[in-house]
Amino acid sequence: MLGTKVWFYSQKTIDFFEIFISIKSKMYNYLLYFIYWFVNAAILLLATFVLPGNVVLGNWRFNAIESSIYAGFCATCFVWVLWDFAISKGVEFESKVVTFGYFWIANIFSFWLVSRFSQYAGLGISKFYWVLLLALIAHFAQRIAWSLVVKKK
Repeated sequence: MLGTKVWFYSQKTIDFFEIFISIKSKMYNYLLYFIYWFVNAAILLLATFVLPGNVVLGNWRFNAIESSIYAGFCATCFVWVLWDFAISKGVEFESKVVTFGYFWIANIFSFWLVSRFSQYAGLGISKFYWVLLLALIAHFAQRIAWSLVVKKK
């Protein structure tokens, strides 16, 4: 690729695209976690602008951006823990219906739990149906991120 190679004094080249692919193949789990975190934080931040008064970020300690980062991290952590728990119990995610149902419920639980502890993460959600909507949006965004990172052959 043009512009991605760097020459060193020993006449060896490093292709940054090859390094990224190598990291992606070895550490896709970590990359997927950070992308889920970013997706959750972005959804929460956008929801405060689209649904003002119903989804509120910020408290006496954090502003809206910090709260979206912390709440997105906590929500991602809960989804990840529930995912690992399901895998350890032998849940098969081969069916799209099972995957949709499980991750939608995991996102509902994680957003609801984080919003119940608003003094720590700075996320407040006024009604449960907003949690259902945010979890649905987060699920579809996470599925898109998963398909881009994992790419089953």
